[in-house]
Amino acid sequence: MFKNRTLSVLLLFVTINLFGFLVQKGFIPTRFKINFILVVNAMLLLMYFVNAIRIRQLDKTNPNALIRSVMVGTLLKMVVFVTAAMVYTTQVKAPVGMPTLMASMGLYLFYTWLEIKGELYNK
Repeated sequence: MFKNRTLSVLLLFVTINLFGFLVQKGFIPTRFKINFILVVNAMLLLMYFVNAIRIRQLDKTNPNALIRSVMVGTLLKMVVFVTAAMVYTTQVKAPVGMPTLMASMGLYLFYTWLEIKGELYNK
Protein backbone atom coordinates (compact mmCIF):
# COMPACT_ATOMS: atom_id res chain seq x y z
CA MET A 1 0.00 0.00 0.00
CA PHE A 2 2.92 2.36 0.57
CA LYS A 3 3.87 3.24 -2.95
CA ASN A 4 5.02 6.52 -4.43
CA ARG A 5 1.49 7.92 -4.59
CA THR A 6 0.86 7.22 -0.91
CA LEU A 7 4.16 8.79 0.03
CA SER A 8 3.29 11.92 -1.95
CA VAL A 9 -0.08 12.17 -0.19
CA LEU A 10 1.58 11.70 3.21
CA LEU A 11 4.15 14.36 2.29
CA LEU A 12 1.31 16.75 1.41
CA PHE A 13 -0.39 15.99 4.73
CA VAL A 14 2.79 16.60 6.74
CA THR A 15 3.55 19.80 4.81
CA ILE A 16 0.08 21.24 5.48
CA ASN A 17 0.32 20.29 9.15
CA LEU A 18 3.76 21.89 9.40
CA PHE A 19 2.36 25.06 7.84
CA GLY A 20 -0.52 24.97 10.34
CA PHE A 21 1.90 24.56 13.23
CA LEU A 22 3.93 27.56 12.06
CA VAL A 23 0.79 29.66 11.71
CA GLN A 24 -0.45 28.68 15.18
CA LYS A 25 2.91 29.59 16.72
CA GLY A 26 2.79 32.99 15.04
CA PHE A 27 5.72 32.56 12.67
CA ILE A 28 3.54 33.01 9.57
CA PRO A 29 0.69 35.55 9.58
CA THR A 30 -2.39 34.46 7.65
CA ARG A 31 -6.06 35.25 7.15
CA PHE A 32 -7.03 31.56 7.20
CA LYS A 33 -8.85 29.80 10.01
CA ILE A 34 -6.06 27.28 10.32
CA ASN A 35 -7.92 24.88 12.61
CA PHE A 36 -10.57 24.38 9.93
CA ILE A 37 -7.92 23.74 7.29
CA LEU A 38 -6.15 21.20 9.50
CA VAL A 39 -9.39 19.32 10.15
CA VAL A 40 -10.20 19.28 6.44
CA ASN A 41 -6.65 18.07 5.74
CA ALA A 42 -7.05 15.17 8.17
CA MET A 43 -10.45 14.27 6.75
CA LEU A 44 -9.12 14.30 3.20
CA LEU A 45 -6.23 12.02 4.18
CA LEU A 46 -8.68 9.61 5.77
CA MET A 47 -10.88 9.70 2.68
CA TYR A 48 -7.82 9.07 0.50
CA PHE A 49 -7.06 5.85 2.36
CA VAL A 50 -10.71 4.76 2.28
CA ASN A 51 -10.78 5.33 -1.48
CA ALA A 52 -7.43 3.59 -1.96
CA ILE A 53 -8.71 0.49 -0.16
CA ARG A 54 -11.94 0.58 -2.17
CA ILE A 55 -10.14 1.02 -5.52
CA ARG A 56 -7.65 -1.75 -4.71
CA GLN A 57 -10.55 -4.21 -4.48
CA LEU A 58 -11.82 -3.39 -7.98
CA ASP A 59 -11.61 -5.54 -11.06
CA LYS A 60 -8.69 -3.91 -12.91
CA THR A 61 -9.81 -5.30 -16.26
CA ASN A 62 -13.03 -3.24 -16.22
CA PRO A 63 -12.21 0.41 -16.96
CA ASN A 64 -15.81 1.47 -16.28
CA ALA A 65 -15.54 0.23 -12.69
CA LEU A 66 -12.40 2.29 -12.16
CA ILE A 67 -14.05 5.44 -13.52
CA ARG A 68 -17.18 4.89 -11.42
CA SER A 69 -15.09 4.28 -8.33
CA VAL A 70 -13.04 7.46 -8.84
CA MET A 71 -16.24 9.44 -9.39
CA VAL A 72 -17.82 8.03 -6.22
CA GLY A 73 -14.65 8.82 -4.26
CA THR A 74 -14.65 12.38 -5.56
CA LEU A 75 -18.31 12.80 -4.63
CA LEU A 76 -17.71 11.38 -1.14
CA LYS A 77 -14.84 13.79 -0.57
CA MET A 78 -17.02 16.70 -1.68
CA VAL A 79 -19.79 15.65 0.72
CA VAL A 80 -17.27 15.39 3.56
CA PHE A 81 -15.88 18.83 2.69
CA VAL A 82 -19.33 20.47 2.65
CA THR A 83 -20.32 18.69 5.87
CA ALA A 84 -17.18 19.96 7.60
CA ALA A 85 -18.00 23.52 6.57
CA MET A 86 -21.58 23.21 7.81
CA VAL A 87 -20.58 21.66 11.13
CA TYR A 88 -17.92 24.33 11.65
CA THR A 89 -20.34 27.17 11.03
CA THR A 90 -22.96 25.73 13.38
CA GLN A 91 -20.50 24.88 16.17
CA VAL A 92 -18.36 28.01 16.10
CA LYS A 93 -21.25 30.33 15.18
CA ALA A 94 -18.97 32.27 12.88
CA PRO A 95 -18.55 32.23 9.13
CA VAL A 96 -15.69 30.18 7.77
CA GLY A 97 -14.58 32.90 5.37
CA MET A 98 -13.87 32.81 1.67
CA PRO A 99 -10.03 32.50 1.89
CA THR A 100 -10.37 29.49 4.20
CA LEU A 101 -12.94 27.81 1.97
CA MET A 102 -10.83 28.43 -1.13
CA ALA A 103 -7.71 27.02 0.58
CA SER A 104 -9.69 23.95 1.68
CA MET A 105 -11.09 23.54 -1.81
CA GLY A 106 -7.55 23.74 -3.17
CA LEU A 107 -6.54 20.95 -0.79
CA TYR A 108 -9.54 18.92 -1.95
CA LEU A 109 -8.55 19.36 -5.58
CA PHE A 110 -4.91 18.54 -4.89
CA TYR A 111 -5.76 15.35 -2.96
CA THR A 112 -8.15 14.33 -5.75
CA TRP A 113 -5.52 15.00 -8.39
CA LEU A 114 -2.95 12.91 -6.52
CA GLU A 115 -5.45 10.09 -6.10
CA ILE A 116 -6.53 10.02 -9.74
CA LYS A 117 -2.97 10.41 -11.03
CA GLY A 118 -1.85 7.54 -8.82
CA GLU A 119 -4.67 5.23 -9.85
CA LEU A 120 -4.39 5.87 -13.57
CA TYR A 121 -0.61 5.73 -13.93
CA ASN A 122 0.42 3.26 -11.24
CA LYS A 123 -1.67 0.19 -11.90
